[in-house]
Amino acid sequence: MKEIKIAAVLSYITIGCTIISSIIFTPIIISKLGQEEYGLYSLMIVLVGYLSILDLGLGNAIVRYISRNRATDDKALEASLNGFFLKLFIGIGFITLLIGFLLFSQVDVIFGKSLTVEQLNKAKIMGYIMTISLAAQFPLSVFSSILQAYEKFIFIKLTALLQVIIQPLTMLFFLLLGTSAVTLIYIVAIYNVLFLLIDAIFCLKVLDIKFTFKLNNQAFIKEIFVYAIFIFITVIVDKIYWQTDQVLLGILKGTEDVAIYAVAIQIVLIFMSLALAISGLFLPRISMLVTQEDGLEQINKLFIKVGSMQFLVVGYILGGFFLFGKEFLTLWLGKEFITVYYIVLIIMMPFIIDLIQNLGLSVLKAKNLFKFRTILLISVAVGNIFMSIPAIYYYGKMGTAIITACSLLIGNVVVMNIYYYKKIKLDIYGFWKAVGRLALAFGLAISLIKLLWLVANPTITWFSIILYIFYYSVIVGVSLLCVGLKKEQRKKWLEQLKVILVNRGGAKFWNPKS
Repeated sequence: MKEIKIAAVLSYITIGCTIISSIIFTPIIISKLGQEEYGLYSLMIVLVGYLSILDLGLGNAIVRYISRNRATDDKALEASLNGFFLKLFIGIGFITLLIGFLLFSQVDVIFGKSLTVEQLNKAKIMGYIMTISLAAQFPLSVFSSILQAYEKFIFIKLTALLQVIIQPLTMLFFLLLGTSAVTLIYIVAIYNVLFLLIDAIFCLKVLDIKFTFKLNNQAFIKEIFVYAIFIFITVIVDKIYWQTDQVLLGILKGTEDVAIYAVAIQIVLIFMSLALAISGLFLPRISMLVTQEDGLEQINKLFIKVGSMQFLVVGYILGGFFLFGKEFLTLWLGKEFITVYYIVLIIMMPFIIDLIQNLGLSVLKAKNLFKFRTILLISVAVGNIFMSIPAIYYYGKMGTAIITACSLLIGNVVVMNIYYYKKIKLDIYGFWKAVGRLALAFGLAISLIKLLWLVANPTITWFSIILYIFYYSVIVGVSLLCVGLKKEQRKKWLEQLKVILVNRGGAKFWNPKS
C-alpha cells in the first residue's frame, strides 16, 4: 500500500507538471505553428492513436494474468506468459507497420477536400514517422505491463514524470528555432520509444524477468483472448468518444475547428488523468481480492474511498474551471478559443461521474465481466458516430460535444450504475451517499465565489484569477469541513491536523500550558 500511496503522489506531481506544461507550451506551439498547422499536428496524433487499438486489449491482460500468477508464484508459467505476450506483440508491431503505411498513403483521399496540398504532404510524413514509432512501442510495452503487474508504480511514475518534463522542453527548443510540426512528431516518436526502453532495461536487469516461448495450454490462451477482446472493444469505444469527433471535424470542417476541439479534449483528458492517477493503481490488488472470501467487502470499501478521493480532486478542478474557465482561456489562448469553455463543461458534466467510478472498471477486469459494458458502450458509440455527422454539419463543434455528452450519460452513467449495483453488487447507495455530501459542499463553495465575483466584478487579469482561486480554495476547505465530512470524519481530520501542527513546531497553539 505504501508503494501505491507514493505512486499516487508522483502521479499528481506528473499531472501537475503536465498542466503547467500545457499552460505554457500550448500558446507557444499555436503561435509558432499557427492555428491551422497546430490543428494538422493534433489531427495526425489522433489518427495514429487509432493504431494503438491494435494491442487488442492484451496490455490489460498481461497485468491481470501475471498479477494472478504472482499469487501462486509459478515462475515457469510466468516466464511462459512473458514469452507468449512478447512474441504476440512483436507480431502486432509488424501488422501496425502494414496498416499504418497503407492508411497514411491515402490521406489525400480522406482529407483531400479540407486540407491543402502542403498539409497533405506533411500529414503523410508525420503519419509514417509515428507508425514506425508505434510499431516499436508495442513489443516494448510488454515490459511496462509487467512492471504494473509487479506493482513497481514508483519507477513507472518517475519515468513518466521525467518524460513530461524533458519532452516539452525539447519541443520548445526546436519551436524557438522555427521548426515545423513534422519535427515535433519526430520528438514525440523518439521519446515514446526511449522511455519504454528504460522500462525494458529495468525489467531485465533489476527484476530479472525471464522469458520462455512455450505456452501450449490452448484453453488458457483462449481464456486470455476472450478476456482481452472485450477490453479491446472498450478501447475502440474510448477512441470514438475522444478522437473520432476531431477526425470528423477535420473531414467536414477543417483544421481550425480541429485545433479548438483538440484543446477542449486536451483539458478533458487532464481531468481523466487526475482520476486515473489513483484508480489505475488498484487493478493488481483487486485481481487478488476477487479470489478471497471477504473480497467484495474490501472492494466496496475501496470503491467508496477511492471514488470520494477522486471526486475531491476532479470536483475541485472542475468547479474552478466553471468559475474562471472563460477568463482563463481568454488570457491563455485568446477570445477565439472561448468555445473551448462550453465544450469542456458539456462533456465533463456526465463524464465526471464515470471518472469517479473508474475503480468499477478494475473490478470488471479482475472478475472478467467486461462483456456487458463492452456491448453496451460499442452500441452507444456507434450511435454517437452516426448522430455526430449531422450534428457537426449543422452545429459544428458544439453539436458533436452535445452528442458525446449524451452518449456518456446514457451508457457510462445510467446503465452502468444499474449494472454495478445489480450484477457486481457494488455499494452504489453508499457511494452516492458519500459523494453527495462532498458535492453539496462544493456546490455551496462555488455559489459563494460566483456571487462574490459578480458583486466585485474584478478586472480580468492573471492576478485576479489567482486571487479568486485562493478564495475558492479556502471556502471549499471550510465547506468540506463543515458540510462534506461526517462528524467522526471531521473529528479524525482535526486530530490529524493537530498532530501535524504539533510535529512541525506548532505545539504552542494547541498546548494550553504554553
